[in-house]
Amino acid sequence: MKIFTNITREYLGGITTTNNALLSFLIIDKNEIVGLEFDTVRCMKGPIILQKLDPRFFEHYILNIHDLPFKKIINTAKNLNDIKKYYLSAIKDIKDLMRKTSPNVILLNGTSYFPWLISIAAHELKIPIVLRYHGIYSVEMQYLHKKANEIILGIEKSFEKTVTAFIFPSNLCKNIVEKEIFKKQIKNGYVIPNPVQVPKISSRSLAKRKIAMVARWLAIKNIDVFFQLHKILNEQGWKHSATFINEKANTEMIPKTIKQLTPMRYEELCDFYKSQGLIVAPAYFETFGNVPMEAVCMGIPVLVSNNMGCAEILIAVGLEKMVIDFSDLAKVASRVKELCGQKILPKQLNALKKILDNRLINTEINNVLINTSKKVVNG
Repeated sequence: MKIFTNITREYLGGITTTNNALLSFLIIDKNEIVGLEFDTVRCMKGPIILQKLDPRFFEHYILNIHDLPFKKIINTAKNLNDIKKYYLSAIKDIKDLMRKTSPNVILLNGTSYFPWLISIAAHELKIPIVLRYHGIYSVEMQYLHKKANEIILGIEKSFEKTVTAFIFPSNLCKNIVEKEIFKKQIKNGYVIPNPVQVPKISSRSLAKRKIAMVARWLAIKNIDVFFQLHKILNEQGWKHSATFINEKANTEMIPKTIKQLTPMRYEELCDFYKSQGLIVAPAYFETFGNVPMEAVCMGIPVLVSNNMGCAEILIAVGLEKMVIDFSDLAKVASRVKELCGQKILPKQLNALKKILDNRLINTEINNVLINTSKKVVNG
């Protein structure tokens, strides 16, 4: 089977981590992958994170669209059709690449305008499509002006007509898409969590008073709450260290008492988790939450928002105390002090790893791809 998919190289992006794990799994199973990366800048570093993939089975293409800036276009466009007209040349290039590589199925990662462009090309060529949700674009970008929000919602709604099957990382994600995007039940949808594959670690003592947050600088990540929480804990006399890993945006807004680190390779990030007593994830909304799931599978306590998809899994294995409503910061501060440095029971840890097993989950996704590749697409 040959799979055409959009790829990224950002260390902090959940798409990068989960998709690379899937691609490695698919290649081992002798599938061929055509990875399309969208270049939105004139100059960029080489894709070191992708160099581990076997070139015999992985073809990497880069489509340069830095001259078609989406943020500028969406501010002048009147509707979704205007956006499509701007990108007709890019859609043509994608179609030409699909004709050249002849994929059996398309795997769209996320619902941004990158997978949207691919979906248009694939649907016109009648190639079946699987859409794997990584965030809900219309929810993440809702801080834009009204017309832009309408266009982005239109992008996401368009997948209903072009996509053959959907993969959701949580029931929370599926329910919101059904109720707020498509406004109908999705029959061809599968709930499959993102997998976690962490290195084996030796037994050790957990750091007692080290808290951290790892996130891109987006409004929906609720970053300021982490800063407020740090301040409250200090005012309560709870001495601790706090670290924030992000892409070095808005540095002046980060309290000087919080250590800031830049994105790092996955192996380095796992080492960082091991040095912490608690990972905090206060997002207003997240379809899953890779960071806290990676940390907790390494035995590191986490505290996540009750509006994150991964909360379903934590509750299912008896770690409901690691889920909280971040609107009450006094209660959150108390829970931080309770959880930081706490050991996770082997029974709970084993249950987590079983649910999030990399091979099991990627086998499920592979089966969806195989079944979808056999379906006929109507024009």
